[in-house]
Amino acid sequence: MEKLAIVRESLAPGASAAQVARRHHVSANVLYYWRKVYRELLDADLSEVSRKGAVADLELQVRNLERLLGQRTLEVALLREKLGLPPLDGIDE
Repeated sequence: MEKLAIVRESLAPGASAAQVARRHHVSANVLYYWRKVYRELLDADLSEVSRKGAVADLELQVRNLERLLGQRTLEVALLREKLGLPPLDGIDE
């Protein structure tokens, strides 16, 4: 299941973040971090959305996910470099 879906599930009314984390075999601390990042990104970008409706919401989600993917890709590349592992094809070049 995708991170975004897990975060949304954990934010549902009556949901327990700890139970959602266990169900998806994710550390509760990791889930809390994902939730924090998700909220920060939504708060930062909501003021920039001038159009209303589903299309604007989807565009916001795409921008935020692209930003997160870029950050994670960089983190993986840096960690692989520090560990002395070879670069992944097409990512660290």
